[in-house]
Amino acid sequence: MSFSHVTSISDCVLPAKALSISCALVLSCSVSALAHEVNTCKSPDGKFALHETFNDLVPIHGDNAIIESGTGKVVMQLHGDEPAGSEKLVWPKDSQRVVSFRDDWRNGTTRIFFRNGATFEEIKMPELPLPGLPSAPKTDGSSSETMARVEPVRWLKSGDLLLESELQTKAGARAALQITLGFEQGNQPMIRKSEKEAMSVLDYFLLLPSDTFEGPPYSWLVVMRSDGENIDKENGYMNCSGDGAQPEFELALFRYRDGRPLLALCSGELEGTDSAQLQFFELGADGHMQQISRPILPNTDMKNDPERGYIKEGWQFELPRGGRTILVRSEKTKKVLHKFTWTGEKFQEQK
Repeated sequence: MSFSHVTSISDCVLPAKALSISCALVLSCSVSALAHEVNTCKSPDGKFALHETFNDLVPIHGDNAIIESGTGKVVMQLHGDEPAGSEKLVWPKDSQRVVSFRDDWRNGTTRIFFRNGATFEEIKMPELPLPGLPSAPKTDGSSSETMARVEPVRWLKSGDLLLESELQTKAGARAALQITLGFEQGNQPMIRKSEKEAMSVLDYFLLLPSDTFEGPPYSWLVVMRSDGENIDKENGYMNCSGDGAQPEFELALFRYRDGRPLLALCSGELEGTDSAQLQFFELGADGHMQQISRPILPNTDMKNDPERGYIKEGWQFELPRGGRTILVRSEKTKKVLHKFTWTGEKFQEQK
């Protein structure tokens, strides 16, 4: 696969929110499609920025360029008049190179440039390795499509660039590599290291049953990424603000001592209370996450409903964004009623 042209989610059925945000440029540099011209993603030395010019006749169309911040002069045209997508520039501290990443929810393009005086020149990229998809879950004719994505993560202190190369299927299988790209004399790129990512909260989210949300999980991942939602793989936390048909939800990953995953899903009511429902899932033999119907939380006067999970009028659940403790609050007073801490085998209530 060429780094300079990679394919992202293709021909997927997106939830309503994905359509509602198609007029906005988001991710790390939020840009409004209603504006005629917008400058974002300024370089650390303040001399360059990402410039977006929108089409007067078709406001959701526009072109992107790297410009001189002071004069507005175009130093590198990134693309011409195209439908708006999610665009960002990622700069190292010395501003001597830059990565552009464009994601229009169907295709993604990542390019790298080096600074040559007052201009930028593109670096021809090497072929990047692809991760191997897991054998489970199995796909059928409607879920066998493989979707690829390569995105810059960050520049390292060494001057190398960290990339994520990802494959996923509509059935929920996902694999990713963390690739470190270095640069030799003359800005010649070389792959210094390629490491397989361990399965994270993101992977287990994609393996949830297809009817968990209003739309399959992979389509909500598109929404979360384009909307700049919190996807914290390191701390095992994700959230999504939902849309008119899907209540907000958040997820937290816990692990048993032997490494098995326990995924908590907290969601709200469509026209009611936020964070009112708590469900737990574990990995089944078929490779998908399956809802747990047995009791998970101790010493409570509510049952774990096989379909809805834990729910009680007047209670709200709060998943940890770091740590291992779930809070139960009063909807009215916000007072903490219960604290449940994961031990690696079970939840224990903290007094």
